Amino acid sequence: MAPMRAATLELLERAKLPAEQALALAQAIELEVSSQRDAMVSRSDFLDMRGEFRAELSPLKSDVAELKADVAQLKADVVQLKADVVQLKADVAGLKADVAGLKADVAELKQGFAQMRDDLRDWKSEIRVEMHGVKAELVRWVFTVMLGQTAVLLGGGYFILSQLIT
Repeated sequence: MAPMRAATLELLERAKLPAEQALALAQAIELEVSSQRDAMVSRSDFLDMRGEFRAELSPLKSDVAELKADVAQLKADVVQLKADVVQLKADVAGLKADVAGLKADVAELKQGFAQMRDDLRDWKSEIRVEMHGVKAELVRWVFTVMLGQTAVLLGGGYFILSQLIT
């Protein structure tokens, strides 16, 4: 058994324990500690484990370095994606403006076609009126020509009859 420290006994005596009880208590504690020494880690055990941990950690360190590089690449990719999204948003806004312009142009063309249709309807009406006027004028000329031919025929007939009778 390991020698008991004087400081341990003094501590127990200050607690106003009788000397035999203090000694028994200190020895019981030392027995428990010494029986558990095999289960306790010593400094040399710790140093041995530290070397083993370092050996096991070195591949992990390279894995962590790879992961850091991958994360850095992912961050760069995210930054690029954000820039692409911003560009796409700008392109979509431009397309929306173009579509709005096209809609305005289509509306203007529809209005122009409606105006042309109205103009054609008006022209058609004017042409009909002109056609009726031309028809009426043509009928007058035809009757005038027929009247003139009839007059010529009657005059020629009168002349021939008057020459034959005389």
